[in-house]
Amino acid sequence: QYLWRLNMTNPLIQAYRKPALYVSLPSGGKYYKEKPKLSVDGELAIYSMTARDELISKTPDALFNGEATFSLIKSCAPDIVDAHDMPVNDLMVVLIGIRMASYGDTVSVDIKCPECEHLNQLGVSTNSLLASVTENTSDEFVTLDNDFKVNCKPYSLKDRTLLQVQRIKQGKLIDSLADTELSDEERQTKFGETFIEIADITVTLIANAITQVSPPEGEKVTDQDLILEWLKSITKDDYNNIKDCVENLSDNNIDTTFEASCQNCDHQWKTSIDLDIANFFVG
Repeated sequence: QYLWRLNMTNPLIQAYRKPALYVSLPSGGKYYKEKPKLSVDGELAIYSMTARDELISKTPDALFNGEATFSLIKSCAPDIVDAHDMPVNDLMVVLIGIRMASYGDTVSVDIKCPECEHLNQLGVSTNSLLASVTENTSDEFVTLDNDFKVNCKPYSLKDRTLLQVQRIKQGKLIDSLADTELSDEERQTKFGETFIEIADITVTLIANAITQVSPPEGEKVTDQDLILEWLKSITKDDYNNIKDCVENLSDNNIDTTFEASCQNCDHQWKTSIDLDIANFFVG
């Protein structure tokens, strides 16, 4: 199993493993059921990867399925008590910190020149990425047109991972349906069931990111089952307003833009790096 934690009370491990660096969290340490231990400056300690961590991190599918990511965070950011409960906006900051602690400051990226189409291998500073991070100060509530007040939080890492894994499974299912000998009617039925399942999961994850709903009259509601039932009954506009609030709170606030220079024609332009968790530690 990937779920495994170093015994940080072991005196040998305590003497051997020391924090390599500290990072500021976009969440500011909020939204955790049990707040992580932070430094006096409000930063999280990051440790370099062990040999076991490196084996896990070099397998993109393992990182994308979630359990390997949880294990990596437990090993390299042990002051986060439960990685499943981690707000998703902290994830990439912690992973950048782990990569920097383990491999140094530079991430190699392939960027195609818009002028001559030469494929450049350029280096991006992870230290610059971390230095660009600011605390997420998005509104934690949205007020609907009918004066319902909805308090929100970021997606948890567990919930966001569930959606990613489900989308991969559904994509593979859709691909497999194209190769089967099903009739057109049967195939359309399967397609419909697939998209309904994704929609149901998406609504459930939004409900999980709602902490309470306060109607204009009456008591506030915090029961997740009641909130989910209510969410399924509201209008598209109200749902989208709530979703936007959750998405804004889930933003990691990392500035990924940088100045690129073509190694072939010397053209300079501004571009950005795609922080893809599945390939972040490969290469």
